[in-house]
Amino acid sequence: MAQMNFCPSCATPLDSRMEGGRERRACPADACNFIHFGDFSIGCAGVVLRERADGELTALLVQRGHNPFAGSWQLPGGYAEHDELLTTAVAREVEEEAGIIATVRDLVAFRHSVGGTAGGPSTNVYMIFRLDYVSGEPEFDGDEIAHADFYSFDEMTRIDKLQSLSRWGIEQALRTDPGSGISPELVDRERAGWQLFGLDDIDIAQFR
Repeated sequence: MAQMNFCPSCATPLDSRMEGGRERRACPADACNFIHFGDFSIGCAGVVLRERADGELTALLVQRGHNPFAGSWQLPGGYAEHDELLTTAVAREVEEEAGIIATVRDLVAFRHSVGGTAGGPSTNVYMIFRLDYVSGEPEFDGDEIAHADFYSFDEMTRIDKLQSLSRWGIEQALRTDPGSGISPELVDRERAGWQLFGLDDIDIAQFR
């Protein structure tokens, strides 16, 4: 991530100063209190499972058409917009990249990375959801997404350039019961933009 050099509020060149126990980029202008605490992003990916006629379970994969990592295979996904619930974001990405309609069942895994590929004050959380297939056949634009299809785990072992993080996410979904992850319980209608996630089937008596 490139270093921020100018204040996004008033365009004054940024200085560095100690804030919260560490040195941070900050605006020196008296009338401005901007402090750059870092760059944060949330990504999401969907494990969409579908059973073939012979009973074999498959998962949806897409092949990247653009760099970085052109030609590699991975779960459909991308960044959540700043005003978008994660469950909406991952279902949108699955439909945009592969033409598949699916609904979120639960969160099966996540990865937290610090520093980013270029270093700097950057952190990313990548959430991997299990989704229920609803309808559609794989469709792709042939540009950003070079290909998309459902593959069994055995077939995946023969795919060149299969992203290890995607393989790991699929493994998490395959070896756990549907709904055993952290599930979206409800949208908080009292607080716009809130969605609550929790574990199902918890025996409260065990804590007494």
